[in-house]
Amino acid sequence: MSTNIKIAKAYVILITASVVGSILSLGKEMLVAKYFGISKAMDAFYTALTIPNSINAITVSTFGITFLPIFVQYKTKDKEEANHLASIAINYMFIFLFLIAIILFIFSKQIVTNFFNGLNPETSMLAINILKILSITMIFTGLVGTITWILNAFENFSAPSFSQMFITISIITFIFFFTKSMGVYIFAWGTLAGLFIQFVFLLPFLKRKGYKHYFDFNIRHPAMKKTLNFSLTFFLLGVISSLTAIINRSMASWLPSGSIAALGYADKLVQVPLVIFSGSIATAIYPFFASQFAENKIEDMKDTLATSIKMTGFIFIPLAVVMIILSKPTIQALFQRGVFDEHATNLTSIIFICYTLQLFSNFAVVVMARLLLVFQDMLSYVKITITGIVLTVILNFIFIKTVNPPAAGIALSTSLVCLITAILYFIYLKKKIHNLHGISILKSLSKTTFFAIISGIIIFVVFRELNALIPKISLFNRLFKIICSASIGMASFIAISFLLKFEEADKIYKLVKTKIRSFVKR
Repeated sequence: MSTNIKIAKAYVILITASVVGSILSLGKEMLVAKYFGISKAMDAFYTALTIPNSINAITVSTFGITFLPIFVQYKTKDKEEANHLASIAINYMFIFLFLIAIILFIFSKQIVTNFFNGLNPETSMLAINILKILSITMIFTGLVGTITWILNAFENFSAPSFSQMFITISIITFIFFFTKSMGVYIFAWGTLAGLFIQFVFLLPFLKRKGYKHYFDFNIRHPAMKKTLNFSLTFFLLGVISSLTAIINRSMASWLPSGSIAALGYADKLVQVPLVIFSGSIATAIYPFFASQFAENKIEDMKDTLATSIKMTGFIFIPLAVVMIILSKPTIQALFQRGVFDEHATNLTSIIFICYTLQLFSNFAVVVMARLLLVFQDMLSYVKITITGIVLTVILNFIFIKTVNPPAAGIALSTSLVCLITAILYFIYLKKKIHNLHGISILKSLSKTTFFAIISGIIIFVVFRELNALIPKISLFNRLFKIICSASIGMASFIAISFLLKFEEADKIYKLVKTKIRSFVKR
């Protein structure tokens, strides 16, 4: 099976799992909004979630980036030795996260009061108690992440991807049965239960791949020494990168009550397309980028990068236009019920618009960062990351003072920093790989933006007319108007692209045509 087919297969699996998982997660968020709205309780939960999420993102990402290429080399030569190597990594990952969990549990009060000192005493105390529970989840998150990377090395993407839904299902179950008795704590306990189920579920898949666990702690293993040498650099980079989320939540803690929760709801909605596309493709593309680099296929890497950025624009720019125009009616339809009132809708929709501006640049950053890491250019990565953090602090201060509501300023700052970061990544990559087809990329993105604006005007007009024809505000009618307007707008974008013979539209058409023919032949 060729590399392109393997990548395509991985994309299909990951995107399918992401779509199903996102739909399920959206249902969960609707329940959360109904029962908790943008309350102090949700401010407390999102605050408490910041530190464990940041630490786990650092450890799991570091492990995957540094360990996976080495593990792949070993498993192709000596599977038994690869098992020993993986066992050592898992054993030390468990010990490390166990110690971190204890530290978070003991010093939860100091962490919350020092990092998020803008919270009122009631919200702060609630965040401290939630953090104590979430500290336990770190152990299972790390182990699940480690197992996921190992299974990905065996090119098993389906089990890890679909197993993430156990967490969502667990939280939904807790919402239905324990909201009255446990309050906002249901999210922490639901997450812990879901992670445990996910961990147990994935173990048999490791066994089927021939994995056998050893209580091996040989830290002097040559591969482990190599991994640790690389890991230290990536760990420090991860710590620096995670500061952005902590800075945003810390600064948001000084804003009016409900700001952190509104940022959380808006971010969850924006993450739906990002997780479906950028998260899935980033997971699948890294092993293959590493392979192309090892085989010195530089021209292939240049073409792949240029095509990826163009296709990213073709997907995300019109999608961003749709999401911006239909932001308020979408949030009304999904969340405005129960304690999630009109004020919450207005606040969340404005933040959502500002977050949506990052859709294209976020994906571009993900792809280019993976490629820069393949070149092992740590210095450039550090420079870009630190620049992003400095800009985050500066722009947060500026936009919080000038944008109304202030929470939207944080979202706008996030999107602008993401765009600047994407430009910096492209500049640094161009120094390493000459002729990255920059003019071709710029022309493609300009055309896409122009077509997207036309389709956006059509969406606005169609939605306005449908509002006049269907004044009823039932959930079905709201969703019908949103889906109908978005569908007509996207259809117009695709039609314009085909009529004007846009290259990216033609590529998608040929890909779909090939897939259909392949399916029919079967």
